[in-house]
Amino acid sequence: MLKIGDFSKLSRISIRMLRYFDEKGLLKPYEIDNLTGYRYYHESQLTTASTIVALQKMGFSIAVISEILNCESDPEKLEEFFTEQKNIINENYQNSLRQLQLLETSLS
Repeated sequence: MLKIGDFSKLSRISIRMLRYFDEKGLLKPYEIDNLTGYRYYHESQLTTASTIVALQKMGFSIAVISEILNCESDPEKLEEFFTEQKNIINENYQNSLRQLQLLETSLS
């Protein structure tokens, strides 16, 4: 078992963010000491922590990450989530390109 500080160092996720993940139900501590309130994590939870961080970097919201974690064993559902996010990012990219072109036109 790892104390929250040790888990934070290994996962490279701040203690504050780990508490936030717990609050949102994404990554609950493996155990919480009833007397001290200390949070303990299991080494196996490092994989979930890495997955959450990767999904955040892909632009998924906390709510969607929660849904993704609940259907990890369903490849078709995962593909739907990833395809939808890809489409959203592509649309945002296209909008940014149009904005950039308008700015460039205005500058010239």
